[in-house]
Amino acid sequence: MSREKTSLIPRREWKFESVEDRLAMSAHPLARGFELPGDDAIAELATSLAQSTSSGRNWTDVSTARRDFGLSGSGQTVAVIDSGIAYDHVALGGGLGAAYRVVGGWDFAENDANPYDDGPAGYHGTHVAGIVGAADPRYAGVAPGADLVGLRVFDDQGNSSFEWVNSALQWVHQHRHDFENPITTVNLSLGIDWNSTNLPKWATLEASLKQLADDGIFISVAAGNSFLTYGTTGLSYPAVSPWVTPVSSVDASGNLSRFSQRSDRVLAAPGEKVMSTLPDAFYGGDGVKNDWGAASGTSMAAPYVAGASVLLREAMQDLGYTQITEEQLYQRLYASADLVYDTATRASYHRVNLTNALTSLVGTDDFGGSITDATAAGTLTSQLNISGTIGRVSDKDFFRFTAAQTGTATLTLASTTELAAAWQTTGGTGQISGNTLTLSVVAGQSYVVGVAGGGAHIGKFSVAMSLAATETPSTPTAINWGNVEQSQREGVNLQTGDNWFQISATRTGTFTVESFFAQARGIVDLEIYDAQRRLIGSSSGTGDSERIDFSATAGSTYFVRARGANSDVDFRLTNLVSTSGTTIDVAGTAAGDTMRWSAANRQLVVNGVSYVFAGATNIRVHAGTGTDSITLVGSSAAETVTLRPGTVELVGGGISFAALNVESARVSGSLNDTAVLYDSAGLDNLEASLTSVSLSGSGFRSTVDGFGKVTIYATAGTRDMATLVGSAGSDTLLVSGGVRQLTGGGVTIRTENFQAVQFQAGGGSDAINFSSTAKQSSLGGRGSGGWISTLGYTTEFAEVESVLASIRLGDRLSTDLTALDYLFRRIGVR
Repeated sequence: MSREKTSLIPRREWKFESVEDRLAMSAHPLARGFELPGDDAIAELATSLAQSTSSGRNWTDVSTARRDFGLSGSGQTVAVIDSGIAYDHVALGGGLGAAYRVVGGWDFAENDANPYDDGPAGYHGTHVAGIVGAADPRYAGVAPGADLVGLRVFDDQGNSSFEWVNSALQWVHQHRHDFENPITTVNLSLGIDWNSTNLPKWATLEASLKQLADDGIFISVAAGNSFLTYGTTGLSYPAVSPWVTPVSSVDASGNLSRFSQRSDRVLAAPGEKVMSTLPDAFYGGDGVKNDWGAASGTSMAAPYVAGASVLLREAMQDLGYTQITEEQLYQRLYASADLVYDTATRASYHRVNLTNALTSLVGTDDFGGSITDATAAGTLTSQLNISGTIGRVSDKDFFRFTAAQTGTATLTLASTTELAAAWQTTGGTGQISGNTLTLSVVAGQSYVVGVAGGGAHIGKFSVAMSLAATETPSTPTAINWGNVEQSQREGVNLQTGDNWFQISATRTGTFTVESFFAQARGIVDLEIYDAQRRLIGSSSGTGDSERIDFSATAGSTYFVRARGANSDVDFRLTNLVSTSGTTIDVAGTAAGDTMRWSAANRQLVVNGVSYVFAGATNIRVHAGTGTDSITLVGSSAAETVTLRPGTVELVGGGISFAALNVESARVSGSLNDTAVLYDSAGLDNLEASLTSVSLSGSGFRSTVDGFGKVTIYATAGTRDMATLVGSAGSDTLLVSGGVRQLTGGGVTIRTENFQAVQFQAGGGSDAINFSSTAKQSSLGGRGSGGWISTLGYTTEFAEVESVLASIRLGDRLSTDLTALDYLFRRIGVR
């Protein structure tokens, strides 16, 4: 059988990144017939490349598909029938086989299993494959998560035949399920010189194309580049086949390319100056498999549409579609496309708009997107089912239901994809286990529940809700534990399996009830009831403790029901936390409170009780009348800490944290953090090193650890004292009036107005830098120690290696000139 020769769609233009690339291309066998930039354009290449290459990418809205819909093409394989694929290119996975992006293929020209794009006339298939799925931060393919199959149907001289192409199409049908991810798409950026809206009589691929269409495989085919030759509508072959999607080219402005063949069936996509992958040999070969080049033609537009179909199919699968056909994909892309008017034919054509396609697929949002506009789902009696769509990866769907009875509502989420959905609830106390939410509900009350996409997938979901009514307990006598701020009941003997305790809330906010026991002595479950004995919360784990947090109203009465017998149970009751929007208020008790705040995970521990304030931006702690202490641990963000006697404030990372009436405060930070400490009106003492600073006085102690910049202010005129300790490295102490500033290792400790300062140097080569600020300043020393006195401030130092002093005429020096000369290596007099 004779072979009809076919050729790649003619290439129109190339861009290169440097003069060297252009010269290498000029010497390349493929240079003949290419339009190379002239010498006058070479100087403009570096600055124009970003604008002139791939400038039409945004017409397919690929970035929106990835960002808003979470689509990448994963789970599918695209077969590229072309000149092969240089699968060792870094952006195409670097290899061939199941462990790589190019998972397999066949060379029909050489009849072997190595479809490498290595002929002297090669490059085209590699370029097309990169447009489909290159994984590169600059020139990402349309579907970088898809796998690829290379089917080489061109020999080393660029010749092909319909026999080879037909064999490749049949190969796709036979092997479509052989790989981890099925072949869903075929790209044919090739064609024979033809221009018609009808099939040629010699068309030989129709049976194989129909077979693939029947398989549900989308076939994207270049429309042809010969419009300027024919001057009328029509398509190349096989683009004119009824079983394929023909693809025309548009320029950076979205208008049809002057060379692109066209018909009313086409989908148009970017096809001019598209940057994509090239084989290493294309520029001569340097052993680094990372070559790129820009090309134009409907050959470049077809893989855009192939990739767009992959993303659209992925979205349809995420939404539960099955048995997806090529016609469904084509019609969705065609119906949602933008119309672009062509002056040459005075007709409008369809330009792919992937965002429109995905938006029309997802449809309108089913539910309110916030708690305040939650959609009413009805009354939950015994069973209630709802369904909806997570249409964006950031989508949240909230719905409200009313409990017909007091009891336990169980909500189970099912979805078409792994939505990584996170339950969000308002009202009631719930427990989450995987995709099931168990919620304690009260008859007649409404509850809002939300399902979030989790930032990874879109998909359809359904929530099946059931309600198990709680038997109303009898009214046994309850032991009254009184009003609660925070109290502990230790060693409680639960002799029966049903024990009741009455409590009253002192403030409106969160009420936490905890029990601690050895389960070997008996499991103890907890339930909380309101004053009418309606269940509002429960906890029934299998460990050695139980905890319930519920919303309480100041002055209201509640009942704790402990179910289970155990002779030694400790209870802890805490009613110290109030919430208003994003502001959290935490109260202390009359006893000595111990608190710890971790800015990194927004966790506050109050006398052993842990709370996480994930959405809070303003946390205020009001300690009680006892001797209280607080520890703050900063986050990785730059933070500023201000400490005064009894108060500490930390600001940074989007959070403001303040504590009042604390006697002891300690803050841990990092070198990019800043701390400011203030003394009291009394006599205070400072102990500071380059790693830790502690200021203390009557009834307070303020400490910061690890900060890069610390300033400590003493009240002028008081007899405050400070001790500064150097590090093992080389440190410098600046002395100027009442300012003493110690620096070393990237840390600065600055003190102001301390009357007496002692500096003990450490290892390294340490220095004193003294600047006299008034007449009659005096300094002196012996050996490696000495003193400085100016304006009533005294600085003593020891173990320093050098002193640089700038003094005034009339200032006094030590009378021991020998010792002075030894100590002060250099004295400047002004």
